Amino acid sequence: MRPRVGRREPVVALVAFVAASLVLLPDLIRLDHWTPFAQLIAFRPVLVVAVAIAGGGLVFVRRRSARWAAGACLAVCLIAAVLIAPRVIPDPTLEAATGTLTVASVNVKGGNASVEEVAALVAGSGADLVALPEAGEDYRIRLESALGSGYTGVSLQVSDSAVSAVSVLYRSDLGDVTAEPSVSGSFPTWELTGGELGPMRFVAFHAYPPLPLATDAWRDDLEGLQQFCQSADGAIIAGDFNATLDHSALRTGTEGCADAADMSGAGLQGTWPASAPGPLRAPIDHVFATEGVQADSVAFTAIEGTDHLAVVADLAWLD
Repeated sequence: MRPRVGRREPVVALVAFVAASLVLLPDLIRLDHWTPFAQLIAFRPVLVVAVAIAGGGLVFVRRRSARWAAGACLAVCLIAAVLIAPRVIPDPTLEAATGTLTVASVNVKGGNASVEEVAALVAGSGADLVALPEAGEDYRIRLESALGSGYTGVSLQVSDSAVSAVSVLYRSDLGDVTAEPSVSGSFPTWELTGGELGPMRFVAFHAYPPLPLATDAWRDDLEGLQQFCQSADGAIIAGDFNATLDHSALRTGTEGCADAADMSGAGLQGTWPASAPGPLRAPIDHVFATEGVQADSVAFTAIEGTDHLAVVADLAWLD
């Protein structure tokens, strides 16, 4: 004879399903636009594991209601895992590349990152374009000096703190490159065009962090990315986005763009905080590109003095 299901079990399962969904799936109904969900969802991969372990433990509790709760939690984990799993699968390699670029992004933490290590990264990777969030003019000049020659750059800082600065470096032999700044968001944005870039724009970007009382500024900055990702001329955007692909605000702002790490199968590689074990880092530093640009590879490097990993992406233009 099958055991009777009482009224309590479905209620417990529903409560467990809702609770697990608030932790793992708030972006599906845009609750991640606000605190505390904006902060939680940045760590969805590790939270999936934690909730799955908790749900698995409930399976062994003798009460039937606990097993119903376990089933509900594990169902939510499965949905969340399906959402993030494609990020570890590289896109098929495409042929007929007509040109290549190496793009780097290094948040230098208000100019505290080791100039020598950043210079070694740039020189060693052969980076053509480098986005430098939180790098003021003094830091950029020291970096250019450490590189010796071959690079030029521009900087803009909007307050006394170097945290408000964004700089960009580019290879001098890229040709007649034009750099235009704007301050439409919380921090400066640099747009580079011309030379080997042609009409395509390279954008050095920094978004405001999703602080508990400042998620509006964070969302507004991410929304401003639409002008680049919807551009008919194409764009490559690099920097500190203070958001992961699990944030609905970032997905909306970058519609029309693809993340280089995601394209190369490294979409779950966290970049902040650098001192944390890999699974506990959030992937908030990115290189995005519009259709027609493929990521060949993406590498991540720790730099002394900053709590962000540097991101270097090898990109290819496709026919």
